[in-house]
Amino acid sequence: MAVPKKRRSKSKGKIKLAIWKGKGRKMANRALSLAKSILNEESKFIFNKKEVEKKIKNKETTLDIKEVDNLE
Repeated sequence: MAVPKKRRSKSKGKIKLAIWKGKGRKMANRALSLAKSILNEESKFIFNKKEVEKKIKNKETTLDIKEVDNLE
């Protein structure tokens, strides 16, 4: 006959829940920080906006993949 496994204690459950919520908070803070830096134009997350604008002003319309990698 099948015997049920021992259940997890309440304290262990609370610890695991706190860790899970903490990971979510950490990711939310990272996303918020990235959004703030993009809005303040300080981010180099995807590409450096100032470098791209400078190239556009100089009428260099093509961006190579290597150049985009260097802009990061």
